[in-house]
Formats: sequence, C-alpha cells, structure tokens
Amino acid sequence: MFIPVLPNIWRWTTPDPEDDWVMVGHLLQQDHQITLVDPPVVSGLLDALKALGPVTAIVLTTHDHTRGARYLHERLGCPVYVPEQANRDHIRHAGLREVTWYSEDSPLPGNLKAHRCRVTLPMWQDPELPYLDEMMLVTQQHAVITGDIVMGNPGGGIYGCPEGFNDPADPAKVTAALKTFRAVLPIHSNTLLAGHGQDLVGNLRQSLSLRD
Repeated sequence: MFIPVLPNIWRWTTPDPEDDWVMVGHLLQQDHQITLVDPPVVSGLLDALKALGPVTAIVLTTHDHTRGARYLHERLGCPVYVPEQANRDHIRHAGLREVTWYSEDSPLPGNLKAHRCRVTLPMWQDPELPYLDEMMLVTQQHAVITGDIVMGNPGGGIYGCPEGFNDPADPAKVTAALKTFRAVLPIHSNTLLAGHGQDLVGNLRQSLSLRD
C-alpha cells in the first residue's frame, strides 16, 4: 500500500471517484509517530496505519484536499490541521467541525514548515479572489509537499496547475502557478511530493528549469 519515497516518507494513491485523476497521500514517520498529509482513504488503510504506529496528526495543504480527513479523524482521534486561508464553508461541508487552523508561523507536527502559495492571474481577475491559494509544506529533508499548484508528470517533468487537470490547460494559469511556486520554493529543496501525479525525487529544479 505504502510506497517509499525518502527515508521515513511514504506515499499511497487512489483514483479520485469524481474526476479523471489520481489522489496522492503522504505519510511522514518520526520517532514512531505518524503525520498524514492530504490523506485519501483506501481499503485497508486503517489497519496499515495501526501497524506502523500512532497517527498524531493530519495536515491539509488546501480545503480542496479534505479527502479522508473526517473519517480518519473520527476513527483515530487525531487533530486535523487546516490552512488559515481555507474556505470555512468548504471545510464545514466536508464534515470537519474541530480543526486547528495554521499559518506560516504555526508549529506543525512532523516538524513541517508552511509556506503560503497564493496564485493570482496578471489580468482582469480580482486580486482578492486568487484562483489557487494553498500551503506548501517543507519537511526536515527539505522536500516540499504541495496540493494542486504543481505535480510531476509521467515523463518526469513538472506540471503547473491546471495542467494534469484540464486539457488543454489555461496557459496564463499555468504560467502564474509556476511563477508563484518558484518564488516560494526554498533554496535547498530539490524534491517534490505532490498531492496528484508523480513525485519528483532529486530532480525538481532540473524539471523546473525545462519550463523556462
């Protein structure tokens, strides 16, 4: 079920039941405690998690990735961390009533560090209504975990949102997403752990350079 990505970091996948793409969850283990990021529910997940150790927290990168957070919270009793800019109505409609809102300055489980990725279009759109606003999470190994802003593609390259979701993708949105991602990406980070598509392990910056 869990596919190793880096030491103490795993991923698992499942098709989105409503759309034509794959959801990816990531598991971080530290001192026998587990943090889940954007976790989808798959058959056997609870048993697999219990075998690994206690799940101490669920962290969401965006309100669009509630996925299995409510189910896992109710079964495991672990807190759910949600970006402070997330849509409150969306979180409530997902059944999440008790959450911890976090900002870029908040201490997070798994020693994660949050960086806000707020993508706006350089045209008619109201700057108060970004088309994408999520948190990038940075691990102790300097890998970055993203929700929708970017993902690895099957050829080993990188997609900027909404590539991978829409065909053809809006080129202005793709350019804006990649520009924001580059601006926020920490200098030492060269691995992408994406909420959709492929992870890019050790070749993130090379993949980004090919989009210049």
